[in-house]
Amino acid sequence: MVYYLFLPLLSILLIALQIAVADVLFSGRLVIEISLIAVIYAGFRLDLIKGAALAFVFGFVFDCLVGSVTGLFTLIYLLIFVVSFVVSFVMDTDKLHFVALFGFVCALIEQLLVVLFYNLLMQFDAALSIPFILLPQAMLIGLFAPVFFYLMRRLEVFVYGKPFHRIERSGDSRISAEI
Repeated sequence: MVYYLFLPLLSILLIALQIAVADVLFSGRLVIEISLIAVIYAGFRLDLIKGAALAFVFGFVFDCLVGSVTGLFTLIYLLIFVVSFVVSFVMDTDKLHFVALFGFVCALIEQLLVVLFYNLLMQFDAALSIPFILLPQAMLIGLFAPVFFYLMRRLEVFVYGKPFHRIERSGDSRISAEI
């Protein structure tokens, strides 16, 4: 219950921090989307309800603070959460090089969806910004994702005494062949 109460406050603080860092370091041209990395982390580590709530709240707050079309980043963050949740059952998500590659691909897909949305529905051509802004931003997210995952694992060890492991699906629901 406490998780759901502090989630909006945490999301506002995190997104305001990432916008402030982007303004200071890159003059607002590039954004290190820590919220996107947190959504990917939630897909890898949290259960479906808590992670979906985190993705929804982070996307909604990002939509509200950035001033984009309401619901665009909410939908994108929910899609990225679902993809990362499914991938966490298939792949070994503890490898840092996989986390970097997955963060890069998710950031690139997110940015391409935003460019496609603005191009198709609002006739705003942002295709020229892909090699100069979107690709470096995706690379920054890909490089920062393993650092974020490492810091979060250290925080888990500090708080809980051991790293968190989501309970995997067991074979208990299968029907036994023995009679």
